[in-house]
Amino acid sequence: MSELKTSYELALERMKGMGIDESLSLSAEQKQRIAEIKRECEAKVAENKILLQGAPELPEEIRRLEQRRDEKIEEIYQEARQQKQ
Repeated sequence: MSELKTSYELALERMKGMGIDESLSLSAEQKQRIAEIKRECEAKVAENKILLQGAPELPEEIRRLEQRRDEKIEEIYQEARQQKQ
């Protein structure tokens, strides 16, 4: 039987899968930028759900927005890694 994992453990696994170092600390400004990126993406997804309601391209558009969000967040983590070195 598989072991149930906490949300924290699942998040750590996801971070590792994305190549994010859990010991990497972000500045307050970097955390704020990530939060803003997430808010913008959520707003764009909500907008598209309204505008493209029932349209066959909606899932692809949401995937594209989420992928772009993840790329922007990864850029911030890369910046933090460079500052750490």
